[in-house]
Amino acid sequence: MKDRKLKLFLMKLLIGRLSKMDILLFVLFFFIAFFHQNINVESLKLCMVESVHTIKGIRELCPQLTISGNQIECVIGSDRFNCLRHLSMGKADFTVLEPEDLVAASAYNEYNILVTNELRLFSDEKQRYEMIVIVSKNVRNIWDVKGKRFCHPGLDTTDDWTNSFSTYFEEWIIPRNCDPDKTLLEDRMNGLSNFFEAACIAGPWTADTIYDSKLKSKYRNLCAACDNPMGCYSSDMYHGREGALLCLTDNAGDVAWVRLNDTLEHFKDEQINKEDYKYLCPDGTTRPVKLDKPCVWITKPWPVIIARSEVAKKVEKIMISLKTDKFGWKLRQLLENYHPTPVSTDTLETPEDFLVRFPRFMGANNRVPCRPSRRVKWCVVSNLEENKCRWLREASIVYGVEPAISCIQELTRADCLKALKTERADIFIAKPEELFQARKIGLKTMAQVVPKRNNEFIRIAAVVKQDSWFKSLKDLKGAKACFTGYRDIESSIVGLNDNDGQMPYNLHSLTKQANGVGKDLSAFDCMMSNIGDVAFVDLKKIDEKSGTLIKKYSNQMRNNIEYRTLCFNEVDSDEVCLLTWAPLGMVIINENMTELRQEEIYSMLLEMDKLFGSTFKGRTPAFSMYGIYDLNQSIIFPEGTQHLQLEVHQIQRAPSYSDIVNDIVKRVYCSGAKNLSSLYNMIFIYVFFVLLL
Repeated sequence: MKDRKLKLFLMKLLIGRLSKMDILLFVLFFFIAFFHQNINVESLKLCMVESVHTIKGIRELCPQLTISGNQIECVIGSDRFNCLRHLSMGKADFTVLEPEDLVAASAYNEYNILVTNELRLFSDEKQRYEMIVIVSKNVRNIWDVKGKRFCHPGLDTTDDWTNSFSTYFEEWIIPRNCDPDKTLLEDRMNGLSNFFEAACIAGPWTADTIYDSKLKSKYRNLCAACDNPMGCYSSDMYHGREGALLCLTDNAGDVAWVRLNDTLEHFKDEQINKEDYKYLCPDGTTRPVKLDKPCVWITKPWPVIIARSEVAKKVEKIMISLKTDKFGWKLRQLLENYHPTPVSTDTLETPEDFLVRFPRFMGANNRVPCRPSRRVKWCVVSNLEENKCRWLREASIVYGVEPAISCIQELTRADCLKALKTERADIFIAKPEELFQARKIGLKTMAQVVPKRNNEFIRIAAVVKQDSWFKSLKDLKGAKACFTGYRDIESSIVGLNDNDGQMPYNLHSLTKQANGVGKDLSAFDCMMSNIGDVAFVDLKKIDEKSGTLIKKYSNQMRNNIEYRTLCFNEVDSDEVCLLTWAPLGMVIINENMTELRQEEIYSMLLEMDKLFGSTFKGRTPAFSMYGIYDLNQSIIFPEGTQHLQLEVHQIQRAPSYSDIVNDIVKRVYCSGAKNLSSLYNMIFIYVFFVLLL
């Protein structure tokens, strides 16, 4: 029928007898054909994680993918879990996940994604690696392992070696004590120490170096089998994959937790007698190594391609065609941090169905927690914070971070402070200006949220114009001052407001003239426009605005700087003088929290920092703890966060805001003062006027 109409239309076209209806039909046919063609050639969106390791390749190759016409375009994600969310929202069609990421994805059936391909090194290798236990010939069965010497590759995680794999063997043979008087890490090391006569577990046991040294001093036998027992460092001969095998075959140990492929390579050495060693099996039996019939304890899957179910078949075909497609090398090069041989799954499977092939891998990532629960209750405020916290929880679980966190959402930040006070929550990431209120209700700082460089700390100074006659802080009596606000670090007039007549009339009128000075730049403009004589601001914000950093030795830049800081005494140099400084934020807790619980939480945070922070292992992060979350900055952690640190002493010449607040709180309790207005204003008096005395 359609063909007859088309022939009739063409005949009319030839003899020039087209009616208006014919023209409309022609246009309709044209658009249908055009739309149909566009559906068939619509580009697939590949989500690529941009990191310091991948950014160059992404910027060079992604535009070429589009130009070459191979129906693939790049969508940029901040981490692998972000790419997973892109798929769920239809912003991307496919991406690459590590198997641990897939475990987290399997918990969310609503994502409607399928595994299309494994990215293998060689097409016939069904797993990335297999873990085995090699024992000396005097070990007859699994019950003989107790009291022997243990060779372990180390607890430090890499992109393909997680805590779940590191602890798998010992959790199989050593029951958890869940001693309430020990952290989960110490409970584990205590179990190992009591089970084995000696061991070599070289390298860091925790990212907290102080606690690491403390544990190694307490459980010395866990380093006794190392080449350098007193050091027990990552540089030890018996540390790492090859080191654990050397530990065994050098007769420093009797039991080794190692990879099968490493073992086969190691035992090619003609000087090693295979008859001296056995495979220990999960069923408790042993097999001679010389029979070449290893028994595997747990397998590590390959990275996988996942795709939205609607386009999964198309993605699978594209990945398989990479070998023959003349433009396939560009996509292969983009994925170069993964293994270059895509192998289709037998059928398109959900993440859960795919992972069923690796039952022990799933089991390793679903461990039974201690009772009562050690979970850390993390207080958050907005829905965005709760979502990010939930993903941080999932990432932490599948990558073996303990204890697990739970996310407690409150309506306001003040409510989170109250939740910590009443112990409904354990930790909260507070802003510096919230510290005074936190200290007043019995909370304290556990760790500092630290930026990358000193000039990125919050640095509060009294700033005047370059040509101002003010030479020092002592000259400011009677001057007009511009502040950022009434609850900020810069002003330090905590609690001051205009509702009860506390605000001096001249300060009120000055802020009115300055358009309601509420930010650093507004306060700075207030001073620069001669409304005020001096501004109390964060130098970081002003430096960003002017594009110029005041440095101690910067005479050559002097002409470009339009402002200067005031010191206590008049100085001739270009020295920057601060009133106070603060980190970007702080992890706060209830001051009554036990030392053991504090150590457990701090170690947990440092482990998260190591895996998901700015210095993550591998080429791309599974999750970005500090970075952008779904295009939003400063979610939970402030923008610019580099890492967490117990103590910060970067800026020595000025008192830290934290020290000032602690001193004020002590003075208040010691003096017994009860006038809240005077207490609120004491901070300003301390930071500013006390310096003038």
